[in-house]
Amino acid sequence: MDQIVESVRELLRSHLVQGLLLTLAGVILGWLLAWWRRRRLLRQVEAGSARDMVAIEQMLVKDHSDGRTTLRIRSCGAAPLKTVLTNPVAYEAFMARSEATTPTETLISMKDQMGSYLLYLLTPWVCGMVRSGPCPHAVWVMAPVCEPGILSAHQATTIVLIREQDLKRFLDWEWCKQVYVEHGSDGARVLTLWHMAREFEKQMAEVQRLRQAGQRTTYVETMYILDLGLDMEEVNLPTRPVPWERLTPVLRELGLG
Repeated sequence: MDQIVESVRELLRSHLVQGLLLTLAGVILGWLLAWWRRRRLLRQVEAGSARDMVAIEQMLVKDHSDGRTTLRIRSCGAAPLKTVLTNPVAYEAFMARSEATTPTETLISMKDQMGSYLLYLLTPWVCGMVRSGPCPHAVWVMAPVCEPGILSAHQATTIVLIREQDLKRFLDWEWCKQVYVEHGSDGARVLTLWHMAREFEKQMAEVQRLRQAGQRTTYVETMYILDLGLDMEEVNLPTRPVPWERLTPVLRELGLG
């Protein structure tokens, strides 16, 4: 037995054997890491999480001659979040804030120095992505949102763009309930715009108060106001009322049920 043990020890002292063992350990470790990463990605797919992608969506609000008001959502492009927020600290902060959203609070928090920095980084990317032909300019409100849980099967990080004059209409919940949409699931966006409108009013009131007092408004803005010339043309695709019964638990929690 002693001879066997000594033979094994001699074998393990061999540089060739040591190299083979280290190679084998590296292969096993690499396989385990790849397996863990794939499992994590599969869990994200099963949960519908797409927060590591950031999309830009334009809101088109239009009154029709038959009395309907429609909300149409148009994609303006998307990109991996890491290519937009190249600073790792900013990326991690944005992801954490996106994951902190709930069905009753879909606005991604931008209420501090880091939030202001994130808006600063997102703005040039958004403006570059939506640049198009010569279209009439208007004041647009930009806000990052995420609609998780019951609101959406795919929990994406989205930069919402809506004209200021259209956003103000969403302050009236009774009016919101009458808006027609192209897809029943777009009711989540109507609810998000209701949140946006209320938060925007608070922001503008606070900015005005600070300016009248001669104080700085740094870090107060949680949404940015942009001068953009975006195409407002739309195809008159079929629309329908929002099936609000799908969102009954959320509406009750918000006191809107």
